[in-house]
Amino acid sequence: MRVQLKHFYVASMALFAIGCSKEIEENDNSEILETPTELRVSDGRFYTPPTNAVISNVKNLVTDFNVNNRDTNDDSAKLNNAIASLASSGGKLVIPRGKYYLNKIRMRSNVHLEIENGATIYPTRGIAANSNHRIFDFASKTGDKIENVSIIGKGGKFIVDLRGNSSKNLIVADLGNVENFKLSNIDIKDEKTVFASILVSFTGKPGNAWPHKGIVQNINQTNAHTGYGLIQAYAADNILFKNLNCKGGVTLRLETDNLAMKAANRGGVRDIFATKISNTSGLTPVMFSPHFMENGKVTIDDVTAIGCAYAVRVEHGFIEIFDKQNKASSEAFKNYIEGILGAGSVEIVYRRNNGRTWAARIANDFSEIAYNHSNPAVNGIKPGSFKNSTVKNVKVTYKNTGAKLKHLFLPYLPCSEWSKLCKPGPSGFEYNGPSLGVSIDNTKRDNSLGNYNVNVTTSRVQGFPSNHILNVKHNTAKLCDRGIGTINSCN
Repeated sequence: MRVQLKHFYVASMALFAIGCSKEIEENDNSEILETPTELRVSDGRFYTPPTNAVISNVKNLVTDFNVNNRDTNDDSAKLNNAIASLASSGGKLVIPRGKYYLNKIRMRSNVHLEIENGATIYPTRGIAANSNHRIFDFASKTGDKIENVSIIGKGGKFIVDLRGNSSKNLIVADLGNVENFKLSNIDIKDEKTVFASILVSFTGKPGNAWPHKGIVQNINQTNAHTGYGLIQAYAADNILFKNLNCKGGVTLRLETDNLAMKAANRGGVRDIFATKISNTSGLTPVMFSPHFMENGKVTIDDVTAIGCAYAVRVEHGFIEIFDKQNKASSEAFKNYIEGILGAGSVEIVYRRNNGRTWAARIANDFSEIAYNHSNPAVNGIKPGSFKNSTVKNVKVTYKNTGAKLKHLFLPYLPCSEWSKLCKPGPSGFEYNGPSLGVSIDNTKRDNSLGNYNVNVTTSRVQGFPSNHILNVKHNTAKLCDRGIGTINSCN
């Protein structure tokens, strides 16, 4: 077993220490123990609380704005009016325990919501099933930046209950053109909605109109969709993610694939810190996927995966080519691209633009060829990356069922474990099965186009059978590929 000593220093308002670590070899399945690490970083670097003058101006949504928190009526207009009335001078709005039906709540500068433990927020009843809905919206419609704003659970977590709604296109909070913000103490009861519950968004407005300087902390989500989860960060600068837990899906998804960023050549994430990120029976707690964006550095400490596919997933940046020839099938479009770049150049073909067009993801080994190719149908797109990043103090527990697995992961499951697989639906989008390992890293780690370094070190790995490959790399040989047609449906 190799021992690597890595010392990492940052001189700024925030200081954190990361000590000695051990990196497990690809086929070393023993439990790994090391001195626990800790990310020591001051909250003051990311969020400045409101002044006494602001928080002394206190209003109550029920008693001051005549909201009935016992019926099922839509409370959105009254809450929006209450927020607007506080915006000019700033203030705190207390939302007492009870139930509220909300949609399209527009957050404004200098307004701080304190939602009491015992309050439950539901999406407004009867909202359109085929539209996207944001319960709390921090994305300014006017283009003006929203500053000094927060939504905080008072006395513990408040609940956002997304279950039983006619629409699955639900977003709890969309953080857009906002600076100096805090989102804290939320319990999200999901039902496989088809967005991450909290979006850290690119707005497309002029300038750097995306979240700067903020904290997202103390949030729990259950029953998340495998393709989504709790957080997706498209564009962010100087953000702290802290004490986040998700059951299902991905807890912290650093996947910068907003097509508007591609057109504008702006966005991406930089100066990101995270600590105490966990996931149970999901895909992974932490995911890096730059797509076409050149991102900055990410520092993460204390990651826990219990019964997940992996604890850390790292995808290479890639070239995504859209079908301008309107090919009749995914196979026809794949053959067209491979006719230009060569056999094996297409990693996968899938639908984009709400299913209106095919898109081909170019395989990592062909990125340089495509980028420099003479044919304008494939060239000129630069694969994205992250600056060298760190994920420390990773703790992984094997479970023999319940992990959410992508079909591209399945060949790294030993053949002896395939009998534990099942697919919960006819689409085969996700599979249930055993935990696979600690990390899957599809980058070459050589800083070529689309490739970068995420250094992952563990503090505890337990329960894995000896034939599992704990750390899958871009060139790791597949263990078993019996074909997805051999996998039974789940009961």
